[in-house]
Amino acid sequence: MRRQSERHRQHPRRSERGFTLMELLVTMTIISMIFAMVIPNLGAFVPAARLEGSGKQIQRRLDFLRSEARIRGREMGMELDLDRARWRIVYPPDIQLTLDQDQATLEEWSVGWQDLEEGVVFAGAGDAKNGLALRGLYRIRFDEFGFSSDQVVVLRLEAEPDKVWSLLLRGLTGETTAELDEEGHPQELTMIGEGAF
Repeated sequence: MRRQSERHRQHPRRSERGFTLMELLVTMTIISMIFAMVIPNLGAFVPAARLEGSGKQIQRRLDFLRSEARIRGREMGMELDLDRARWRIVYPPDIQLTLDQDQATLEEWSVGWQDLEEGVVFAGAGDAKNGLALRGLYRIRFDEFGFSSDQVVVLRLEAEPDKVWSLLLRGLTGETTAELDEEGHPQELTMIGEGAF
C-alpha cells in the first residue's frame, strides 16, 4: 500500500497535469472561427431589433390610450410627427381642470415628444378613407368608448428602407397586429374593415 501512494506522487494522473499547448491552440482556433462567423452578422440583428422595439412601444401606448379613453370616458389621442420621427400622447383639456378654471378656456395638452429608436423613421400613417400620410403631423384618436377608425402606422429603417414594420389598428375590436416586411411593402387597409366607415 505504501508503494502505491509513492507511485501516485511520482506520476500524477493525466487529469491533474492540465491542458497541453496543442489543446489550447485548437480551442482558441475554434473560438476565433465562431466569432469570425457571428460578429459580422450581428450588425444585421441590431437595426431590426430597434425597428421592432419602436413599433412595440407605439403599440403599447395605443393600447394604453384605448384603455384610458374607456376608463375616463374622454377622447384620447396620439400625435405622430412623421417628419421628425417622434410621437406624443395628447390629453383632453378637461383632465387638467381645477376648480378655478373654465373648461372653455383650456386647451389640449401633452406629456412631451418621444423619439423613435436611432435609425428608425416613420414611413407613413393613415386610414383606408384618406390613405397614407407621408409628412406632417398625424393624429390617432380614440373616442370616449375607446373606439377609432381602422388605422395603420408604418415604420422603416433609414439605412435599410426595404425593412418595413406595419402596425394595423382595428378601431372597433381594438385588435392590433404587427407585420415585418423585408421587401418594403407596408400593410394596407381596405374600406371593408369593421372600423373603416
